[in-house]
Amino acid sequence: AMYENNELDTTGVPLPEMDRVKADPVLSQDFYSAPTPCTYYYGFTNTKPPFDDVRVRSAFSMAIDRQSLIDNVLKGGQIPATSFAPPGIFGAPEPGAVGLGYDPAAAQASLQEYLDEKGMTIDDFNALGTVLMHNTSEGHANIAAAIQQMWSDTLGVEVTVENQEWAVYLNTVGPDTPIEEVPHVWRMGWCADYPDENNWIHEVFNADEGANRLRRTSGEFDEITVQAGRSQDPDERAALYAQAEDMLARIEAAYAPIYHYTTVNVTHQWLTRNFPPLGANDFFNWTIDWDAKLEAQGQ
Repeated sequence: AMYENNELDTTGVPLPEMDRVKADPVLSQDFYSAPTPCTYYYGFTNTKPPFDDVRVRSAFSMAIDRQSLIDNVLKGGQIPATSFAPPGIFGAPEPGAVGLGYDPAAAQASLQEYLDEKGMTIDDFNALGTVLMHNTSEGHANIAAAIQQMWSDTLGVEVTVENQEWAVYLNTVGPDTPIEEVPHVWRMGWCADYPDENNWIHEVFNADEGANRLRRTSGEFDEITVQAGRSQDPDERAALYAQAEDMLARIEAAYAPIYHYTTVNVTHQWLTRNFPPLGANDFFNWTIDWDAKLEAQGQ
């Protein structure tokens, strides 16, 4: 509202406003969208049943139609993600090259194999009470509702969606919270501190040296990311990181990458600005046509 009242030079576009902004003859001319080095993902609590079984985690990941989510909910040109680090990060695989994509039949088969081994029906599974949690946000809620429906349609699972304010939420999904208080599935995002896979696959997920909100047990993946960080050979490092990305997202299915972000923005024509791919805005490179701005403000 402040932007449309000419009180702001530039601002992000909220998800609920996306269609209107794109259709508006004026706002659409101010609209800008471009990839940015951030990734949105759903973490699985790897030690909490039934998500302590890779077949369940795989099923939930493969049942997410990422492109449909982007086309029908996000609408900002985001890139479907099957691995963690986005394009532009050293060592990042090409989008879709590794990990698990949308595969409803494989998702159903994976869950059914688990159910058959456990002697369970889908009703028995639903009785366990799967919880998906996100921090309070209309955008996160819309994404959660869409994926909740995908899981219901594809797998027949019933998932309860809960939300918490950010400070409480961070504590809830922390690695030291008692397991009974942690949701089975939870949303999180990561943006680059520096453009190297070490800042991504290692610092976020390594069980020994990373944040490890997934509560993984240390293993081959963790050894690979340490080795990649120590190597002085760029080709070797890239190959190791690709192996680690695939291991985490496909072999372990420890989490479900969902999409790589885009910057979605509107900027008034009186402001000339740039969009740095990494780091904070460099306002010193921005210029304002003050005559045009004051005229728009009726001064």
